[in-house]
Amino acid sequence: MKRNSTVKTGRKAKTPPVNKDPKVFETAFQKRLGQSPTDYLVEKIQSGSDLSSIEYLFDILSAEIAMKNHCVCREFAYYHAKAQERINAMKKHTVHNKLVRDRIPEIIEASGKTCVTEVLPQDAYIQALDAKLNEELAEYQQSKSLEELADLLEVMGAVVKARGYTWDDLTHVRKEKRTQRGAFDQRIFLKEVIE
Repeated sequence: MKRNSTVKTGRKAKTPPVNKDPKVFETAFQKRLGQSPTDYLVEKIQSGSDLSSIEYLFDILSAEIAMKNHCVCREFAYYHAKAQERINAMKKHTVHNKLVRDRIPEIIEASGKTCVTEVLPQDAYIQALDAKLNEELAEYQQSKSLEELADLLEVMGAVVKARGYTWDDLTHVRKEKRTQRGAFDQRIFLKEVIE
């Protein structure tokens, strides 16, 4: 029976050349972790981890990936800057698209933020008021607070004015209905009517 024998030639195994294209590293990183280096850092930063710990772990992970894939990677600072750009872009725009009180833009600006506003034409304003009325009613239903009732009353006043009435008109109609049909003071709950 013949034995297989390995002959040592004294030659070193050839290592592939190091690829300097950062895309090779980024592809290997994506394959290993299921996310790009930038996405990885965004996730770590948003988790509240200490930045020096994030950098340390990233450097170890990057070195391992680069060595196994015969490539080089960019510095941590490069991916950290891209991650910060992405985080800032996510923070920059919070869309509200709703009617707000007159001083809200001033309050937002005073806090160091910038807001984008527009003055609505009358028909869009009335639609926005109706939506605001529903919003405030829902907030009151949830909290049952006096503050939310005050907000509801403020929006009602704006609706009265926008529809061409006055607060006195509303009060007059309310009093007439109270005289004709009563108020809600006696807590009467109508269960059914039999004919």
